Amino acid sequence: MCARFSLAGPERVADRYPQFKLHNVWPRRYNIAPTQDVLAVRNDGAGEIAPLRWGLVPFWARDLAMGQKLINARVETLAEKPAFRSALQKRRCIVFADGFYEWTGAKGKKQPHRFTVDGGAPFAFAGLWERWGPKDAPVETCAIVTCAPNALCAVMHDRMPAILGDDALDAWLHGDIADALSAVVPYDAARMRSDLVTPQMNHHAFEDPRCIEPIGAELTLLL
Repeated sequence: MCARFSLAGPERVADRYPQFKLHNVWPRRYNIAPTQDVLAVRNDGAGEIAPLRWGLVPFWARDLAMGQKLINARVETLAEKPAFRSALQKRRCIVFADGFYEWTGAKGKKQPHRFTVDGGAPFAFAGLWERWGPKDAPVETCAIVTCAPNALCAVMHDRMPAILGDDALDAWLHGDIADALSAVVPYDAARMRSDLVTPQMNHHAFEDPRCIEPIGAELTLLL
């Protein structure tokens, strides 16, 4: 499951992934929520980093509201689900982030935890994208692929967003279906950590640097 994430250093994406092209200045985002824009690269050959609306809307959907239910896509059923199988064949993407959030605790007292990779470096989620609406004004949307959790994420959830290693990017974007699916595996837990962050970010409108500031004990996997 991935319902919120951050990209607090969008300018670092081009340095981390020089094979992709970032032409514009993008705002720092600390609490990205569904239906908002995310930075992504589509498998259209251009390698351009551009915004997509988070929440996939199939071309046959009646309206954009369907995207609120399709923010994540389970890798195990991508080839079966009508909402995802065409995108799996033709429209894959990667979505950039530098952290994602999970929660523990009872309803009304949820405590957020922020997961990061390699000390807070940008990383890439596997994603699917679609184009919806009239040809003269289409809306381009996406979903983040999820997979089984690694040992670190399993402490909090039975799913995790599919983070792609550098050697898996091309297979996901341009490989055949078998190669693409084989690239989606639980990320190396030893390269990740989790920190407690402020419960203020539980509200999607709280867009503040405090969202990513650790307030408590570190959680890492000891191997």
